[in-house]
Amino acid sequence: MRRVKPLRLRWRMPSKTPCRINNTGHECAPRTGPKKILILAFNGITTSDVVGPIDVFHLTGKGIAGANHYEVVVASMNGGAVRSSSGIQLATDCLATVRLEEIDTLLVPGGGPPEAPPIPEDLVAWLRLEGRKPRRICSICTGVFLLAEAGLADSKRVTTHWKAAAAFAKRYPAVRLLSDPIFIRDGNLWSSAGFAAGLDVVLALVEEDLGHEIAMDVAQRLVMYLKRPGSQSQLSAPMTVQSSVDEEFSKLHAWMVEHLGEDLKIESLAVRAGMSPRTFARRYFEKVGRTPGKTLDLFRIEAAFRQMMDTDLTLKRIASQTGFGDEQNLRRTFVRHFGVLPRDYQGRATQSDS
Repeated sequence: MRRVKPLRLRWRMPSKTPCRINNTGHECAPRTGPKKILILAFNGITTSDVVGPIDVFHLTGKGIAGANHYEVVVASMNGGAVRSSSGIQLATDCLATVRLEEIDTLLVPGGGPPEAPPIPEDLVAWLRLEGRKPRRICSICTGVFLLAEAGLADSKRVTTHWKAAAAFAKRYPAVRLLSDPIFIRDGNLWSSAGFAAGLDVVLALVEEDLGHEIAMDVAQRLVMYLKRPGSQSQLSAPMTVQSSVDEEFSKLHAWMVEHLGEDLKIESLAVRAGMSPRTFARRYFEKVGRTPGKTLDLFRIEAAFRQMMDTDLTLKRIASQTGFGDEQNLRRTFVRHFGVLPRDYQGRATQSDS
């Protein structure tokens, strides 16, 4: 059988990067060229945690940017082929050959399963010695386990995949774990949740480096949700509700999310479900554990929050589009669920992203 060579994930692009000061406080010599990104690799790594960020960085030079801005190097302790958790082999450089004084951002991917991710001892030892040299550090999914093991996350706010949260909190009590957000920044340390959140956090890195317009162009090319804020919950209301019920109400929930601005009284929902209002209300509560009205509130609150984060619409317009009817009803619902007014909640969310 013909042997297939492992995929080599390394590419270079010309550009210019200004002089910077690294985490040790030493000023680096001025240099030209793209920002250099080092992605660590090890056996058992999640493939998408590596190739997803590479595609985001690569696309910054394919659209309105007009120039290429990043050079990505994937490296492991010994170099050569590294086998991912899905069995795909990735060709890597040897870490000993990487000039760390040139690295702008260190990216640490994760591996599975989330409840017991691989934590290579040799890579942790390398992180203890060299991990503070890059200007910026970012973990994807369970990659934060390696940073915590190396002491790089002590007293920092971090996040990780929701299924890994309990194991992480027990193992690293000195780290301030927030298990809900999709990504968090604390100083120069960025951390993110699962597969898709890895794209979100890398897109945020691009926005920090190159601005909102380029980040949005890349997001559109990837057909991503535009600029998902880091404070957004890993488990959205529609996803959480639909995962807890069978097919009987899953289609109804999907329809509700698409028609939040309409008058969704229990009578109209019952007709949609093919039941009488009384039967619908009883069976819905038995299956979902809450009334249809409370589920509708969750959907509308999340939709309103997304619009507050991603648009310049007034509260009055947001209330109308998400089915709250008027601004006062939107405010009352936010206070009932969160104890704060919508704009105060938005301010807290923005602070958690910075």
